[in-house]
Amino acid sequence: FDENIIISKNVYIGHNVKIGKNSIVYPGCYIGDHTIIGNDVILFSNVSIYDNTKIGNDCRIDSGSVLGTDGFGLIKDKNINYSIPHIGKVIIGNDVYIGSNCSIDRGTIGDTVIGNNCKLDNLIQIAHNVKIGDNCVIAGQAGIAGSTVVGNNVIIAGRAGIIDHLMIGDNSVITAHSLVCKSLKENSFVSGNPAVNHKDRLKQMAAIKKLLD
Repeated sequence: FDENIIISKNVYIGHNVKIGKNSIVYPGCYIGDHTIIGNDVILFSNVSIYDNTKIGNDCRIDSGSVLGTDGFGLIKDKNINYSIPHIGKVIIGNDVYIGSNCSIDRGTIGDTVIGNNCKLDNLIQIAHNVKIGDNCVIAGQAGIAGSTVVGNNVIIAGRAGIIDHLMIGDNSVITAHSLVCKSLKENSFVSGNPAVNHKDRLKQMAAIKKLLD
């Protein structure tokens, strides 16, 4: 371990773990084997970091969050569901905030990646193989399904959902309660279920209102 580290009681630390200087680990945390944690990182109580996770510098992870669990990858054989082994990693950039009770799954073969300066609210699900660019903001109860790629400077509002294998362009905004079912170009601003251009949705709503009047 590096210098000036504070590790509280009742913390489990696995084999070959590296923790950078000035980092703090609060009680009840679990840090799995071969995990790398950068400088000036704070892990609040009861954070679980599974094996082979990498966390950059200046990160803060609030209580109850779990990084590196197997993703929800299944295969069916003779009507029996089997879980697919996940051997990828979770890689967290620098200056990332992860709120309480978030779940970030490891990649199936590749890695799940969250870029620099991303800010995640509480109760967020990030599935296997998801890649999130830099400077993104994700509000509470949002969920991103497997293998979706989110660009830089994207805002995802509360309780929004994004299905799997999509591309979300840079600088896009996804409003609250939206369900994104197709890829978005850069600078998109979408709302609704299914999510469409927000201005178009407002026009649709106005037209429907006139029909009902």
